Amino acid sequence: MNQHFGKYRGKVSNNLDPMLRGRVQVSCPDVLGDVTALWAMPSVPYAGPGVGLLAVPPIGADVWVEFEGGNAALPIWSGCFWGSGQAPGAGPTTKVFKTDGLSLTVDDLPGSGGVTLVVGPPVVSTPLTISLTAAGIELSNGAASVRLTAASVSVNDGALEVI
Repeated sequence: MNQHFGKYRGKVSNNLDPMLRGRVQVSCPDVLGDVTALWAMPSVPYAGPGVGLLAVPPIGADVWVEFEGGNAALPIWSGCFWGSGQAPGAGPTTKVFKTDGLSLTVDDLPGSGGVTLVVGPPVVSTPLTISLTAAGIELSNGAASVRLTAASVSVNDGALEVI
């Protein structure tokens, strides 16, 4: 029996785990050849009974595949990687979590950083935004907005001002 240690490039072909354990079906031609339907267990940074951190990659995502004990019948997806031009655009102070319908951006840049949550299609039809920065807090629902600073509250770009 050949043993396979290290990381191999793979691709997600199915992400609907009937056991709800975060598994994905992967292809990994360098080890599995034409076999494309093995369920790979996740390797996550935090897990326990009823708790954990899990983000299941979408179908077509590139993933790193490893094999438990080198056994090709026991695949593990241990992370994902982007092709050229696919990264969501984070810099050294910016962390981004992005899905098809939402993005969460955390920026640690002193003085101008903050947290922004945007929920858009297909999750909701009208984009919703919450932004927390040193300048204040802003909520928006399409054209409607509320801006809260230390000195005032502004509704719909000044249509109502509370000072």
